[in-house]
Amino acid sequence: MKNNVKLRSKKKGLPDLINMFEKNYIKFEKLFPLLKKKNNFKYYLPEGNELSEVCIKIEKMSLYTTFVEIKQQSSVKEQSDFKTEMEIAIYHDIKMAEVRSFNGKKIFWMKYKYPNKNMFHKNEKIQVNEFLSEWLDFSEKQGLSKYLVEM
Repeated sequence: MKNNVKLRSKKKGLPDLINMFEKNYIKFEKLFPLLKKKNNFKYYLPEGNELSEVCIKIEKMSLYTTFVEIKQQSSVKEQSDFKTEMEIAIYHDIKMAEVRSFNGKKIFWMKYKYPNKNMFHKNEKIQVNEFLSEWLDFSEKQGLSKYLVEM
C-alpha cells in the first residue's frame, strides 16, 4: 500500500517577509559598499555566452532611507528586450531593504485578492523580494559585483 503524502510548500507570512528584508539589507551592505560614497555605478553579470550590464543609481538619499534604482539589460543589441528594473528602498535605521517597484509595477500590499485588476499573484510582494534575494546571491557568486565601475 502506497503512502499518499501531499507535499505542501510552507506559506510565507509577515515574519518571513521581515526576515527577508533584513537579509536583503545585509546582502546590499556586503555587495555594494560604494552606495555610501557614489551615486551611480555599474557592473556585469553573465547571461549565457554574453554579459548583461547592471546599472545602479541612487535616486534619493537621506539619513535613514536610500532609494536605489537597479537596471539590468542585455549587452547584446539583438536581445535588448531583456530588461529588469527594480526600485529598492533601503532603511538604514531598521536595517531592512525592500523592493518598492519591479519592472514598472509598484508593489504595496502583503496579500492580494485573486484575480485582481493588475493580475498580481496573491503573494506578489514576497515573490519580488525573493527575486531580489536570489539576484543578490547570483551577483555575489559571480563575483563581478566586486568590479564596480563608476558611471
